[in-house]
Amino acid sequence: MSMNLIKLARKLVTLQISADEFETHFFNMWRNEGRTGQLTQDSKDIGECAAELFILADCYTSDPVRRESELDSNGLRKEVKATLEKYHLL
Repeated sequence: MSMNLIKLARKLVTLQISADEFETHFFNMWRNEGRTGQLTQDSKDIGECAAELFILADCYTSDPVRRESELDSNGLRKEVKATLEKYHLL
């Protein structure tokens, strides 16, 4: 995983980008880094953090009708912040 994914998550937490922007950019970056092999080059902690961020981005929806397992923008921001703090990356 790349530190670029972590930097993107930090932008979400500091309100520099919206949840929709985070979701779109995160998955685009993830795919690109997967193709280039970057996803396997970072430390274990960075990799685990980015994998957790992937799950959170996947759980996000802007649709006002959500399942219990889905996150709105505030829930996404809160969970991303907690994940970054867990890995001491915020």
